[in-house]
Amino acid sequence: MQTENQFNFTLLHRISAGIVFVFSSIIFLMTVAPTLSFWDCGEFITSAVTLGIPHPPGAPFFQLVGRFFSLLPVGDDLGYRVNLISTFSSSLTVLFVYLSSMRLFRMWQGEPKEMMQGLVMIIAAAAGALTLSFSDTFWFNAGEAEVYGIGMFFISIVVWLALEWYAKVGVLKRERTLLLIAYLMGLSIGVHLLSLLALFFVFVLVYFRDRDDKNITPKTIGIFAAAAAIGFAVIYPGIVKYIPQLLSTSVGRIVLLLVIGGAIFIVAYKMLHVQFRMAILATLLIVLGYSTYSLVIIRSNQDPALNENDPSTFPALYSYLNRDQYGSYPLLRGYNFNDATGRIDFNANDLFPRRWNPDNTSAYANYDSDLEYFMSFQLGHIYYRYFMWNFVGRAGDRQDAPWVLFDVPDTSPDAVAAMEEPEERWAESLGYPNRYYAIPLILGLLGLYYHFRRDRKTWIATALLFFMTGVGLVIYFNMAEPQVRERDYFFVGSFYVFAMWVGIGIYAAADYARKALKENQAAAVGVTALLLLLVPGNMLFTNYQTHNRHYNYVAFDYAYNLLQSCDQDAILFTGGDNDTFPLWYLQYVAGVRRDIRLVNLSLLNTPWYAKQLIEEQPYGAKTVGLGLSAMEIENLRPQPWETNTYTVNIDPNKFFWSSLEGMDYAESLIDRDSLPSKIQWTIEPTFTDPAGNRGIRNQDILIIRIIENNFGDRPIYFALSTSPNDRIGLDEYLVVEGLAYRLTPVKFPFRGDRYYANVNIPETMKYVMNSASKPDSNRAKGFMFRELNNPKVLLDEASARMVMSYRFLFIGLGQVMQQEGYSDREVQEVLERMEYLMPKELHDIDMTLKTDLVTSVYAEIGYTEGVKKYADELEAFYLKIIETDLAGRNAPRSPFHVLLTIYEALGEYDKGLNVLNRFKQAYPNDPGVQQRLQQWNAQFGKTESSASQQELPVQ
Repeated sequence: MQTENQFNFTLLHRISAGIVFVFSSIIFLMTVAPTLSFWDCGEFITSAVTLGIPHPPGAPFFQLVGRFFSLLPVGDDLGYRVNLISTFSSSLTVLFVYLSSMRLFRMWQGEPKEMMQGLVMIIAAAAGALTLSFSDTFWFNAGEAEVYGIGMFFISIVVWLALEWYAKVGVLKRERTLLLIAYLMGLSIGVHLLSLLALFFVFVLVYFRDRDDKNITPKTIGIFAAAAAIGFAVIYPGIVKYIPQLLSTSVGRIVLLLVIGGAIFIVAYKMLHVQFRMAILATLLIVLGYSTYSLVIIRSNQDPALNENDPSTFPALYSYLNRDQYGSYPLLRGYNFNDATGRIDFNANDLFPRRWNPDNTSAYANYDSDLEYFMSFQLGHIYYRYFMWNFVGRAGDRQDAPWVLFDVPDTSPDAVAAMEEPEERWAESLGYPNRYYAIPLILGLLGLYYHFRRDRKTWIATALLFFMTGVGLVIYFNMAEPQVRERDYFFVGSFYVFAMWVGIGIYAAADYARKALKENQAAAVGVTALLLLLVPGNMLFTNYQTHNRHYNYVAFDYAYNLLQSCDQDAILFTGGDNDTFPLWYLQYVAGVRRDIRLVNLSLLNTPWYAKQLIEEQPYGAKTVGLGLSAMEIENLRPQPWETNTYTVNIDPNKFFWSSLEGMDYAESLIDRDSLPSKIQWTIEPTFTDPAGNRGIRNQDILIIRIIENNFGDRPIYFALSTSPNDRIGLDEYLVVEGLAYRLTPVKFPFRGDRYYANVNIPETMKYVMNSASKPDSNRAKGFMFRELNNPKVLLDEASARMVMSYRFLFIGLGQVMQQEGYSDREVQEVLERMEYLMPKELHDIDMTLKTDLVTSVYAEIGYTEGVKKYADELEAFYLKIIETDLAGRNAPRSPFHVLLTIYEALGEYDKGLNVLNRFKQAYPNDPGVQQRLQQWNAQFGKTESSASQQELPVQ
């Protein structure tokens, strides 16, 4: 009978494992992005599909797996196919959390003798696994083509294999399991180095297995810790960094060949002690797994379109793996911020330097010491906040959003947001705040305690993994304040461990309930089932809306719209990751507008990138003239510079005349027979070094070179998202066309009363007033705005910001049209289209944009319905401001002007007079207030006495 019960439990356990995997997969498939997402996703998908070279240190195994997934006949979008790597690797991670938890339970309790006992174990393990599945960070990673999903797969399978080996279960009890782990760790290097941290878990179990408590002494612990440290150092930096360095020289190649050959000889002929042979064989298997990096140098030598750092030689590969492009930073000792001078002291050798970044000195002055900075920002704001997001609750998706238990904390990202309701301050998208009421946190802490009491050896291994993937990474990354985006994905390994503890905590709660109720197994099952609903059930319900990317096409469509904003054979300057990586995907994977040559301004500071511009023609795109040789580019350095004018001559006989087509206002300024002979503008210094010397960067020098060598032959654009500093003072020669600034030979006057000084209205109208139903690989007019008016759409922060940039374009276009004499109806049509494409009910606008939309466009053209749409919200907002600050110092615009504009547009004259009287009382000698009050009294036939009897509504 016992055998039958065991068999039944084994079958039930396997079925439950399958359900956990399938259920997670279904949810992830329902919420996965349908195409690429922002940040590194476009780059990784492109590198996978084309087998190109992504940013250092690369991810060749991810690329190989991605290439395989891209060939699957599932969906039409190759980005979607590569996204499925994260979907299924995340589901497998959830499965291995379940299996690992079950192994611990069976080690502690043995095989269950009754069905109720088995159900408690199964439900608790499933609850822990599903807690990870539906946690904030892990679920987000599962929906896009990033390396963290598959990286977590490697950690979870290694932990499970190590536990099976430690428990001496079946075939996995043999030492060859450790060899499998070694090979998997070698493969994981080709995904992300963070996966190697799972080795610390393995090392601890290796130490404790078959070791009696009496043999666990400080001496044996010290010896093994030293051996483990040496073993890890052999892998990283040893194998990872120094094999390519050895391969850089003929002597090194001979040495490496002899070492590998000798190792194989020792293993084959069973020389040395068996443990040494195992260590050598494990090292060889790690090297074998690591050999996926041969893809990098092989493909780089074939000059793919995406070939970052050009690691085509072993010295270049070593530099690539060493991340030399990004520089280095101190970790335990080194240069640091000096509180006395307020600058970085590069001659210092401080212990535990945390405030090291010269670009962040203004933030560092807010902290009294490095320890305070570490505890407050790095450990508190970075790691602790992310941890609480996942197990307590998250206030919103804006940068720096706090964690939340019940009520959203009374903090705000800025002074304007502080005037909004607390629950609205931190949310760009619908669905926030997410609340778990700290139940996962409490159960996780209970699980941590219960694990410690039941099995200290596996607890030490698990706690060490938790520390290394959490606080250990905080120390190692040494992050500067502020960060360009949230970095919670770095720490998902520690969230994985804590989710396992949540499952153990549920098991512990059931165990305590069973004992308290006199071995009532049914009550224990009821407790686990209830907690299954309260923890992963609630997390699924709460997080589904904010993690459902099923309708999010923003990254694809933005890249398409930016490319189609440019003329044939254009040169397009882009700034950050989000206006470069998606464009690479569109060009190299989707085949859209391959004639355009992208020039990423941050990469332009590197010699390899500049040389690729003058030497290579990806998919037939023209080279970019720099007027420099490869050697001159290699020797290029930032130059000292003070504010000065610069001149580029124009040859009217060679000028690319289509650069002026469509610009109706340009026709009145330019006689085609007398084109300006030059453009001349002022260039300010773009950087100041720690010594106070000012200069211009390599990218600034090369922008000038590109203009000098290409402006007459082909159109040149800057993405609208580029910063003024990156445009090196050219703004007076830039005209908005779609989502890009076109460089023209015409110098236009500056206009400070609107978003864009100059807009090519006819051309931009063709883009925004027409929609493309599907992408066109060639030059086409009409933008794509897919699913933005779908009530089911939910955007992440980066996507929400991009939608805001669309609104900025529409409103800026409306401003210019209104001021350039277009009819009120034409302006209204543009803004009505904006409201149709991206309704405010789905995509809220920040208060500044709302204010400008109403006061500078809707009210100016007499569009009353448009004013009404925002009037109540704006009125409440600005009235709240003047209750505490009549001058509106923290307001986005003057409350005085905004309220009067709204009241005049809606005919609410009494409210307007009341506001005027209020300002008159506060500023009796202000002539502007007096004049405006007289105008209103005269225009609307009110007397001051009658106006004073009206009460101003306060909300």
